[in-house]
Amino acid sequence: MTTPAPPEGAVASPRQGSVALLLVGHSRAMADALLALLRQVAPDLRVAVAAGAGEDSSELGTDATAILSALEDLGDAAGVLILLDLGSALLSAQTALSLLDAPRRVPVRICPAPYVEGALAAAVAAGGGASLDDVCRAALGALESKRDALAEAPRAGSVGADDATPQYGETSAKPVDDGPHSAEALDLQSIEVTLTDPAGLHLRPAAALLRLAQQAPGAFFVSIDGGATRLPLDSLSRLLRLDRRQGQKLWLYAIQNSQATAQLEEMAKLLTPAPAAVTAASGPRAGATPTRDASESDQDASHATPRPAVPGLAMGPVHILRRARKAQPETQQKSDPQAELGRIRGAWQKVLDATSADEILAAQSLFLQDPALTQGVQRRILVEHLSAAEAWVAAVQGLRNDLEAIQDPTLRARLSDLDDLSARVLEALGVLGDWQLPTSGACILLAEDLPPSVARRLSHDRILGVLDRRGGPQSHAAILLRAANIPYLVGIGPAPIVGGQMVAMDAGAGRYWLDPAAEEQEAFAKRIMASAAATVPLQRITNLALADGSQVEFWANVGNVAEAKAAASLGVAGIGLLRSEMLFLGATKAPTEDEQVQRIRELLQAAGQRPVILRVLDAGADKSFPFLRLGAEPNPALGLRGIRVLERRPDFFRSHLRALLRAGAGYDLRLLLPMVTIVQEVARTRQLLERLHAELSAEKIPHLWPVSLGIMVEVPAVALKIQDFVPLADFFSVGSNDLGQYTWAVDREQGDLGEIEASGRAALLDLCALVAQQKQRPVSVCGEAAADPSMARAFIARGIRRLSMAPALIPALDRALRESDIHSA
Repeated sequence: MTTPAPPEGAVASPRQGSVALLLVGHSRAMADALLALLRQVAPDLRVAVAAGAGEDSSELGTDATAILSALEDLGDAAGVLILLDLGSALLSAQTALSLLDAPRRVPVRICPAPYVEGALAAAVAAGGGASLDDVCRAALGALESKRDALAEAPRAGSVGADDATPQYGETSAKPVDDGPHSAEALDLQSIEVTLTDPAGLHLRPAAALLRLAQQAPGAFFVSIDGGATRLPLDSLSRLLRLDRRQGQKLWLYAIQNSQATAQLEEMAKLLTPAPAAVTAASGPRAGATPTRDASESDQDASHATPRPAVPGLAMGPVHILRRARKAQPETQQKSDPQAELGRIRGAWQKVLDATSADEILAAQSLFLQDPALTQGVQRRILVEHLSAAEAWVAAVQGLRNDLEAIQDPTLRARLSDLDDLSARVLEALGVLGDWQLPTSGACILLAEDLPPSVARRLSHDRILGVLDRRGGPQSHAAILLRAANIPYLVGIGPAPIVGGQMVAMDAGAGRYWLDPAAEEQEAFAKRIMASAAATVPLQRITNLALADGSQVEFWANVGNVAEAKAAASLGVAGIGLLRSEMLFLGATKAPTEDEQVQRIRELLQAAGQRPVILRVLDAGADKSFPFLRLGAEPNPALGLRGIRVLERRPDFFRSHLRALLRAGAGYDLRLLLPMVTIVQEVARTRQLLERLHAELSAEKIPHLWPVSLGIMVEVPAVALKIQDFVPLADFFSVGSNDLGQYTWAVDREQGDLGEIEASGRAALLDLCALVAQQKQRPVSVCGEAAADPSMARAFIARGIRRLSMAPALIPALDRALRESDIHSA
């Protein structure tokens, strides 16, 4: 008995609330036959068919419009699993997804499982009420019994499984290795690396490593098992698929030559600061928020848990991020493979030319030099005669399936980078239109998964905030929005939101509200105004006069030019902490003396003529700088930090101090030594400064002299013996964060020991009082505690008169202190 076929794109069963299947294929007859088979194993399963091309779907091909219609009909399912008969159907499926309105979008998964076996396994799982993830896993496992019986097919997702693709045309300047074991007979040198980055081997260090391998002469290999299997170091996707995390090891290999040792050491610096030995190779406020909390009410249906990515408040109409519609490309085979090969290469070059100046997008674009991807595209064009767009989409989907197997959430967040790159190439090919951003007014942007290339184009004057159905706090989009100060809430799921709908969002609390009433909008607007008032002063900051005739001075902690300008606009007394480490972040080589001078002068110019206290480079513990090559330590917080590091690296310390003296000419620059523990450290630094002053004078180079030298009070031993430091230090700066952690024996990053910190504040205040009791030298507090009104009052009561904090926190503290009795602490 033949089951009648439903109309094109129609749903075959009315059942709702479960996962549905969508069969996408080139042959309508084949899809109908498969549908009849599925009805035998899961009669009530929701299945849609989008197969064939032409008016009556009788021609071979795929139609993105039919796929889009089917997805819209399945909009009330718990999820949709798409199964494809051929890889070339991917382009039509992904194009349909890009055109699907976000409010009608349900969770959709394109599954790389076999068309027939996968559909049958998925039908059984979906018919039993399984989740979308479980249905996809069932489909992917459909061939297990056949694999076991034949023992032929490699398992999907294994490292190197799809790397030995034929080479067509020019893909890389590096030789392509035939497999993981072909380097065995070579004379190699190796270096063992233990990853220290909390995010492991993520996109940017992997991209930097690959660039270095491409630029250096010779051939390089990588291993995760000490050499049993070595892979060519020529593929970005291969590096990411290694799924290496913090604390795990990686081995790098170079063919034996006179530069091999230096090359490997340079590569190791990109992954860890440890010097490795080269060897022979073997909630919202009550009453101030709307009543309908969509972030809570929709969670039961969607299982979504909104997460803060960039905190902040915003309210406005929704603008849904969509692409402009374009004419759909043909999907039949092409007769001129060389022309298609030229098209894809031209698109790749267009993308490379457009992103070379952007660090994140340039790292994305290294995929375009990845033979695991580029050779797969070329093979599909030259052998399967697919179009450039079809071959590109199929190859990217194969790579994406491999990367989805990675368990680390930070690495999985990089999938959005691959998707972003894929779309940019399709734009260059003319297949996808550009993103449609608002052209007038301010709004809340709703995105399915905000691409970094779009995030970098957003500004706070047009985009008040961003709601993301997927996204992640560690994504590159989050990094870019954080820099733009745009509130960003991720993981909101498939909640129904339409364009123009009014939304209020508190990204810091992980909540948003749909359609707030007029009075609720008014209350939320007051919250936004109050939040803005806390960072923008009604008048310039002035010193706070006390009853005893003394004054409390407000200073600012800054790390970049923007913060320095913000502090200057407030009218603060000075820059209480200029973090010089911000000048060196991301540097793989030690900056030259001239480079340091230029960067420091930019900050001094932004601060105006106010006094600037610059902390010399505070390296060690959680602040890693590869060019210093610090060794791994069992307890870094108690090891090499601050002045201890600088004295272990005398060449850099000398260059650093020379640069500071040169940059400070004409400015009121004062130097601050971090992590001082004993008086000898201060004495040796003063002697070094004297020698550098003599050198610069002999060289007739203008420089700052004399120079004021202070120390950070971060170690309890310094506070207890503060009088010993008075003859050597011109001022003292209490680092309350570190002084607290060393006083309480609580790691400053350990959030679940807050009770000890709260109870131990009296001990911290007693140590600060000891420092303030010496009257010869001024004392400031520059940690986060200085911005806490209750702690600030306690510091003032104990004799401290300088409080330094982030510029954005100063106005609120200023008002809080003026409105209270600061002697009551």
